[in-house]
Amino acid sequence: MELRWDRLNWQDFEDLQKKGYDRVILPLGTIEAHGVIPLGTDNIIPENIAQRIAPDIKAIIAPTVSYGVTRSLLHYPGSLSVSSPTLKAYIFEILSSMVSKGMEKIVIINGHGGHMDELKQIAFEIHEKTRAKVIVIHWWILCQDLGPEIYDTEGGHAAVDETAAIIASAPETVKKDKYSLDMLYHFRQGVNVYPSPSTIIIYKENTGALDFDAKKADDYFKAVCQKVKDFILDIFERWDK
Repeated sequence: MELRWDRLNWQDFEDLQKKGYDRVILPLGTIEAHGVIPLGTDNIIPENIAQRIAPDIKAIIAPTVSYGVTRSLLHYPGSLSVSSPTLKAYIFEILSSMVSKGMEKIVIINGHGGHMDELKQIAFEIHEKTRAKVIVIHWWILCQDLGPEIYDTEGGHAAVDETAAIIASAPETVKKDKYSLDMLYHFRQGVNVYPSPSTIIIYKENTGALDFDAKKADDYFKAVCQKVKDFILDIFERWDK
């Protein structure tokens, strides 16, 4: 069944609402350099999570918001950004419009760490002003325990976890031949560096090295989607009580 908002005819949309579809998933990311995976990584992953889980949570999938707040990697070729006020105003108006069309439960699946504070503020403001219920999921944080289970190492920005999600979602975009271990940059607390000296960023030393095994990547991404889906369904159930 087609659940992508922009692929539905208006009568189809009305039919879904009559069947109780009052839930929407909004994938959201940015355009940013990501090691040996695409500039659109932060959009591709939330989109694919949404497509895999939408039927099971009875949600319509909104078109992806592909531009976000990019900071430390904006220097790199192809990276794009919008300002924080622009993002907050734009997302607030999108969500307000969705609520006006009967969406009572909103799930934002975020793929980018650079605007987490903005999304937290927006979610609260929408709930406060419209009483719509909002979940914001930063998928890589919610699922940070899954990488070590499959890869025996922690992830990071464009590291083993994000790369695995892209291998499972858009394998043709992965540039394995461009990878070398010296691309991994260990980010340390207590410093700010602009621009980041690398586009693959790890947060613990000797972690995050890429693994291009397709079977592992598929297992990892299935586990990610399952965990995200289970979390959402649990919240929905608790709300409905």
